[in-house]
Amino acid sequence: MKLVDLMIELVMLLQILEDGLPIVLVAVFTVIVAANAVWCALVMLLPLKQTVLVENLIDLIFDLLIAVGYPMILVCYCLSAFKFDRAKLMINQAVFPQGWLEQSASTIADPVQTVVIYKTLNSLRISSIFNFFTRMGINITLWLKCQRLMNLMENPRRQSSSVYPRHCRLAASSLVAFAIFVIIYVEESTRTSAVACHPHPECVINARRWLMLDSLTQCPCLALIDNNIAPKTYSEWMDPKDITAKVAHLATMGLLQIVQLTNRKLEVLPEELRGCTDMRYLSLVYTHTQTLPVWAKELKQLEYLHVEGKMTIGLVKLPDDMFDEMSSLTTLHLGSNLALTQLPSFHGLTRLEMLVVAVSLSLLELPAFDSLYKLERLIIGIMPQLDSLPDFLPIHDLKSFVIMDRGMWCCNGS
Repeated sequence: MKLVDLMIELVMLLQILEDGLPIVLVAVFTVIVAANAVWCALVMLLPLKQTVLVENLIDLIFDLLIAVGYPMILVCYCLSAFKFDRAKLMINQAVFPQGWLEQSASTIADPVQTVVIYKTLNSLRISSIFNFFTRMGINITLWLKCQRLMNLMENPRRQSSSVYPRHCRLAASSLVAFAIFVIIYVEESTRTSAVACHPHPECVINARRWLMLDSLTQCPCLALIDNNIAPKTYSEWMDPKDITAKVAHLATMGLLQIVQLTNRKLEVLPEELRGCTDMRYLSLVYTHTQTLPVWAKELKQLEYLHVEGKMTIGLVKLPDDMFDEMSSLTTLHLGSNLALTQLPSFHGLTRLEMLVVAVSLSLLELPAFDSLYKLERLIIGIMPQLDSLPDFLPIHDLKSFVIMDRGMWCCNGS
């Protein structure tokens, strides 16, 4: 049973390292796993009274720490680490009209901090079949140990022998070696991945992997954020820094899940991003992007897509079948794409909750809303060529509908 416990905990630790959680949380989980193994070794070697009861009680405590205690520590960390200027948000909500981006809390919050908290809390979700079995495994072992401890307390004579071999130096040494290996592995994974990602400050979250010397040029980046929200010169605004090569390099390992760029030039999405099949968040604001590649539809795990152009340059065309398989997309924001005349079909956006289309002066029509069953917020702004709106009948739970500026479809007396 203890071997199963340690294997499940090791798998969970590896997942925590892959998720790039903050080093404090990694250290806490590592200490729990190592202490669990060392405790077993001590029980085997030390002469303890009421050994069976003590063994079962301590085993139960370690399982509770993994199944209940660590998630609570994780949530408390997020609550203490997240700082937000609520007074500024209240001012924005009072000053800016409803539907403006400035009313959103995400425009005020520190993007790096937001992404770290998002990734940390997201690690509590059961996001894969493998993750499901590890969580179920730790909870099943917790339940079995509770049952065993209750039976032992009701009838102490029922189990008179220890569940661990007594005075077995080989087994105890193996457990101590396991604890040392876990600590060394975590330390080296943290150190080598930090060395690989040090030349790339834009990578704000990276997987913690033990990289060999020949791999130290490959940063296992999970989140890339490069925002220039306050250009100091006119040239910085009109001709921003080209970050295409940087994005391509950090996408080489296929691990990128979050890309957020503001006022950085990325005219074409590099081919390397195609391999990032677990991409969840893509925000391209003032990046001079004029089109998205035909393979963009392969980013099936995408949950958030924001593409905003400038008055001088923006999206011109999107692939016709881009959204056909993006069933995970919950937010779609397209703004200031003045030359865009047509949007792809919304047929695949069955989970879309927020749709924003603004300052699209050439857009002639919106695609049908037939699949937007879960749409809750709809914002349409400054689209003078739009002469009608799609049928709203398929939308079951629309909570907010904001129109900014008039168009041919509205307010002409008809």
